[in-house]
Amino acid sequence: MGLNGQDLPEIRDDELTLSPAEPMDDADRAVLAHLAEVASLLDPMPDDLVERSLFAATLAGLEAEVMEVVQLSDTAAGVRSATAPAEGAPTEARTISFTHGDLTLMIQLSAERAGRIRVDGWIAVSTPSYTVELHRPGTAPEVTEADEDGRFSFPAVQPGAASLIVRRPEADGGAVSTPVIEL
Repeated sequence: MGLNGQDLPEIRDDELTLSPAEPMDDADRAVLAHLAEVASLLDPMPDDLVERSLFAATLAGLEAEVMEVVQLSDTAAGVRSATAPAEGAPTEARTISFTHGDLTLMIQLSAERAGRIRVDGWIAVSTPSYTVELHRPGTAPEVTEADEDGRFSFPAVQPGAASLIVRRPEADGGAVSTPVIEL
């Protein structure tokens, strides 16, 4: 039975002799149009799919190796007080750790005012020569340098999909990227 309650005709095996090399006719186009309509009703394309796909392709084009997520902490980890914050004060904090070979990266995401996110990070190395880039769909990357203790920050980032790329000297292994995370 079809989607609209109509019986579909039975197709015999001897009727399935069409070749994919034959040109499409109006019946083929009608079937494909109906199939596209059904697919869009049952599983619509997310509004931001094109933007996310372009973002992923851009990251892949950077030819950076991808880090592995090793630890995620729960919301409000490290909060000392269980009392409610003042109205409008940010409370959420998340810590995420990544690793790749001998490189370990830890970031803490904290909610800021006006819906922004503060990203504080630490690279487990003692070198000032690492550059950290924050990549987001549809925007130019934000770039900062890690200090001599490996610390860096991005103080006011819009929430949404993002990836960090750590650029280290080629002798140390070149660029590595975090997976795409939601800020």
